[in-house]
Amino acid sequence: MSQRLKGKSALVTGSGNGIGKEVALLLAAEGASVVVNDLGTDIEGEGRSSAAADGTVAQITASGGTAVANYDSIATPDGCVNAVQTAVDNFGACDIVIANAGALVAGSLAGIEADDVSWQKLLNLYLGQKFWLSRAAVPSMLKRGWGRVLFATSEIARGTQANPLGAAVLGGGIAMSHDLATQHRDSGVTFNCYAPGAGTRTFDLYKDQMDDALRARGVPEDEFGKFYLPPANLIAPMITWLCTDAAAGISGQVFAVSGSSITRWTEVTDGPSIIKDGDRNALWTLDELDTQVPAHLISNDA
Repeated sequence: MSQRLKGKSALVTGSGNGIGKEVALLLAAEGASVVVNDLGTDIEGEGRSSAAADGTVAQITASGGTAVANYDSIATPDGCVNAVQTAVDNFGACDIVIANAGALVAGSLAGIEADDVSWQKLLNLYLGQKFWLSRAAVPSMLKRGWGRVLFATSEIARGTQANPLGAAVLGGGIAMSHDLATQHRDSGVTFNCYAPGAGTRTFDLYKDQMDDALRARGVPEDEFGKFYLPPANLIAPMITWLCTDAAAGISGQVFAVSGSSITRWTEVTDGPSIIKDGDRNALWTLDELDTQVPAHLISNDA
């Protein structure tokens, strides 16, 4: 490896398995000292174990890298502070934060009929994590004039997956990243998001259903793999690259990464507009809006 991150320290949440683990392994291979944070829950966020984080640490150290484990819950303010402090205590600083951890909050899939407990769990895990980690780590990054903050997001954030609660919290992470990037442009600290598509434990939950659907379509079983999500290790290079000096000028962006496919999501910008008679203080009538909105704000020609 090129050791592009030699001398840097990184915190990767949810790095005992899946995408987080692959990112931690590659960061370490590039010379970073890594805090492997994982609560050790199952796919639904239940239970607790040190085995997942310890396993990633063991793999990094066996390859000659440097890593320590952290078992705090990043769905709490104190857990985020402790995770960042683990990097500071062991490596002198926390230069890179990758807010990757997630779990399936089954109750939230009921959408606007979800109970309050499920909503709060989702909010804490997916949006609270990003806020609390940033609050704990970014001020010191700004003082040092170097830092990388990456938030995991999802296609869910774009409101296409019939998951309004997920859209709110994951879209909120994108908005937070944009705002931080705008505030701290040219500071040496960058803020970006990534929307991964990979075969992880979540995919495994639905694999049998997918296989049944493929059989029903007449797809031969030896071709099922063509329809599966790519392996998680293919996600790691882009995320790691965004942590390097080569990406110093990239901030406030969202990248969808699946296999070798990398797509930059376009930023939200102003679209067409209308103004009545050239006077911003003129009052529209509803009858006027009946024609003006469809014709000039919504139409394909607008």
